[in-house]
Amino acid sequence: MSAYDRYRALLNKLRLVRARHPEGDSPEEDGLLDAMDEVWMEMSEGERSAIDTERARVLGVPESPAADAAVPS
Repeated sequence: MSAYDRYRALLNKLRLVRARHPEGDSPEEDGLLDAMDEVWMEMSEGERSAIDTERARVLGVPESPAADAAVPS
């Protein structure tokens, strides 16, 4: 399984954990975020750009500037 595929799987798990624990942080969420950081570092810039919009939506963070530049106007 590629780093991209592993990251997407972790992102989906995080989405489910957050749905079960809408009140905030949980130990399971913390572990997933740590694992996601490790896999993120293994991914190429292209892979990161490809998942940036979905990542931003799930994590509740703004998209990276590089992702904004890649979207046609």
